[in-house]
Amino acid sequence: MALSLPLRNRLAELTLDAFHDDEARQALRALARFCEADGEGLEAGDLARLGGLGWFCVEAGGRLRLEGAHAAQRAALCRRARAATAMLEDVPSPGDGPTLLLDRAARLADHGLYFEVHELLEPAWIRAEGEERTALQGLIQVAVAFHHAENGNPQGTESLLAEGLVKLRASGHALPLPIGTWVAALDAELAGLRAGRPPGSPVPWPRPTETPWPSS
Repeated sequence: MALSLPLRNRLAELTLDAFHDDEARQALRALARFCEADGEGLEAGDLARLGGLGWFCVEAGGRLRLEGAHAAQRAALCRRARAATAMLEDVPSPGDGPTLLLDRAARLADHGLYFEVHELLEPAWIRAEGEERTALQGLIQVAVAFHHAENGNPQGTESLLAEGLVKLRASGHALPLPIGTWVAALDAELAGLRAGRPPGSPVPWPRPTETPWPSS
């Protein structure tokens, strides 16, 4: 089951905030602990952080549970929360500015957080110009393609992957990313989808090089 839009969007916001905000990191870790303990035995700090999300209620005896319609989405919510907390443990590549942004996108993608890749890169795409803008849109479309794959939408996966690859082949050189092997792997994935095969294993996302970004 895919997360409802309110849960998906709020969790994505929390995940992106966790890159630079300790309270957001603690909230994600509290959510992961809720998932591991099935809502029991949580410390006061975790209860307060999770209560602030507006998704939970406290049963008699102090057990925390997801409220109302959120309860049916527990598995999907916990899967993404665990992925986000694991992503935060990755060692970031050195760099700042655009290189840091692209490194964060790779970390998210490598943990299956493709919607979050879209949310991370979209503001940079809006500000960008020329080939840089085209290349960023290509990355976003590839991320959305794999988000569609996660949600069982093969048509959306195929169409967005094809559109993204066109842009990356044309303008990928505008970003400090080693995309040659990656694009070849994505081409193979697209060929499989067009042949009627289901999506394969996720293709590892490229990490940025230290080459300066043209607009930096």
